[in-house]
Amino acid sequence: MKRKTILFIATLIIIGVAGAWYFLGKTPAAAPTQGTVQEPEPSLDPTKHGYFDVSTAKQMIIYNQQAIELSDIAQHGETDADIQKLAEKVATAHNNAAEQYAKWLNDWNEPYLSLSDFPREDGHDAYPTNPGMPKVAELDKATTMSTADKEKEFLRLLLQLYEGTLEYIDMRSDQIQYGEMKKYAVAEKTYYEQEIQSIKNLQKAKGYN
Repeated sequence: MKRKTILFIATLIIIGVAGAWYFLGKTPAAAPTQGTVQEPEPSLDPTKHGYFDVSTAKQMIIYNQQAIELSDIAQHGETDADIQKLAEKVATAHNNAAEQYAKWLNDWNEPYLSLSDFPREDGHDAYPTNPGMPKVAELDKATTMSTADKEKEFLRLLLQLYEGTLEYIDMRSDQIQYGEMKKYAVAEKTYYEQEIQSIKNLQKAKGYN
């Protein structure tokens, strides 16, 4: 009987020691410090360019060259003075923009395609079809229209192109890394917003909408 009692007490002691070792050996998780602010992720270097800078420049060259092609179509033959003035403005503005994007790509030793490098046909891997870009069939049809119809179509396609370009810039604005291009994109966004409204006003003035 006395032996059983000793064994029972010894067992209790062993269990107690093991339990104390278990609980004391576990390190409690540190409680979150109130008001702790997470470190922000390091920002991208605005003096360098990345994938989206290159991609954006390539696409914007095509957008600008399409605007130039539209202006050429509008200026061919007799045109209204307002349309002629707009077409000349479009040609100058987009020639300068295309040259700026091409300069960046050349500085970065990045190749790019011009609109004339693409097959002049609609379909897969043919003429560019980013948002807003007119189809080859639409451009070719505009060249055969009467003056009044061509002017109306010029405004429609230019508005469509500008709205698509603005959509593309909005999509890329947070992805652009290169500081100069980022500032340029902000200015371009303002330009397209203003021009879109001007085209709509001209359409209304001429009774085209």
